[in-house]
Amino acid sequence: MRARLKATIFRLHRRLQENMRQRRRLKDQIRHRDAMIAKLQAQIRELQAITNPQPVFNCVYPAQMMALAVYIILCGGSLRCAAATAGFYAEMMGWPYSAPSWKTASNWVQRCGLHALKLTHGLKGEYVGILDASIQIGKEQLLLLLGVKADAASQERPLCIEDVSVLGMEVQSSWTGAAVADFIRRNMRLRPAATLSYVICDQGTNLLAALKSLGLPWVSDCSHVMMNLAKALFKDDAALSRLCAKVGTLRQQLALTDWSFVLPPSLRDKDRFLRIFTLAEWMGRIDGYWPALPASMRAKLSFCRGVWLRLRLSQFYSLLVITASVLKSRGLSLDSYAEWRAEVDDYRITQHVMTRQATAFIAAMAAYFAAYAGRYNQGRPLLCCSDIIESIFGRYKNKGGMKAISADVLSIALYNQPISPQFIQQAMRAVTGPQLQEWQNDNICHNRFGLRKRMERELKSGEG
Repeated sequence: MRARLKATIFRLHRRLQENMRQRRRLKDQIRHRDAMIAKLQAQIRELQAITNPQPVFNCVYPAQMMALAVYIILCGGSLRCAAATAGFYAEMMGWPYSAPSWKTASNWVQRCGLHALKLTHGLKGEYVGILDASIQIGKEQLLLLLGVKADAASQERPLCIEDVSVLGMEVQSSWTGAAVADFIRRNMRLRPAATLSYVICDQGTNLLAALKSLGLPWVSDCSHVMMNLAKALFKDDAALSRLCAKVGTLRQQLALTDWSFVLPPSLRDKDRFLRIFTLAEWMGRIDGYWPALPASMRAKLSFCRGVWLRLRLSQFYSLLVITASVLKSRGLSLDSYAEWRAEVDDYRITQHVMTRQATAFIAAMAAYFAAYAGRYNQGRPLLCCSDIIESIFGRYKNKGGMKAISADVLSIALYNQPISPQFIQQAMRAVTGPQLQEWQNDNICHNRFGLRKRMERELKSGEG
């Protein structure tokens, strides 16, 4: 009897333990299920937040469509392409929005650009200015002032778009020294907590006159210095002119043949370095092809094998590359000067003879370092390259179809700005249509294209 009772108790105890284990497993399964449900619900909320149209203050279209259109325009797409793509995106998402007009897309970019420009009013600290007025379409010129943190010279790398902030931009038919000085004064007054320690610019007389009147020190742009040296040393070079002419003739002969791969790139009429980069790289490529070329093709290309001209071009090209790599990444400093000297001396050792152009280039760049030695000897390197502003000008100018400079220059202020729906919402709330119109009236001059369009509209309305 007692044995049967013990066996029954043992079975009940085992069954109880098994039930407890089963309940624990079920509780774990429920906890795992609840966690998975919570995770999926969070993902659904996140996806809904992304895929649901996000409203924008006082605007018809959602932020996602506006951000997409602005991004396409900044990447070089046309206004009509951006508007049509935004409309297709809305259709694909199942949103009840039609495609905006190209004018609406342009307005979005301008309002976002003005917002980005106003954000720089709160900049603080010491900045290096980069100033240029090189864009000219018709009779309009854009004067652009960029700011770079003064400590950027210690980064030992070329400047990129993320390093700069737009401090001011304005379009006029001409820029005198007094107008440039007033432009700098007005825009720095809008940024009271930021100061300019010095300005990098080319040797434009109007720019230098403005900086002198303001008492601002400046550093000559190293690219323009080297460009002017190239023009001074090779502008009247008869051998280089004959080489360019023969290259043009060769292009006519081989353009549609099987040997077109040996042709150099088309030689631009306006080249900052007189086509020296293009020709030197092409002649180096021909040297690699030479052993495999037939005698007939060697005869056609023999004009580019002249020893003395090739030596002059290759030496100038090599020294220019050495100098640019040091100045654009290290700026002007004691260390950069020592590095440049060492690399130039190493290059001299590899040459049996130094040409007159190479010797003159080395002497001129040594003088360029010496001209600013009193400032960088104090231990603070100087930025000396304005290529970043040239890149910005090129990005704006090469978007295609430009007939005049208009308020779309505000897109320049967005080049270093991450475009997101949140930024769009902030910009549309911060900048109104009347504020944009006021900025246009103050900073954009009337152009002939705009005046002609207005006259045509008035004539058509008069006929009606």
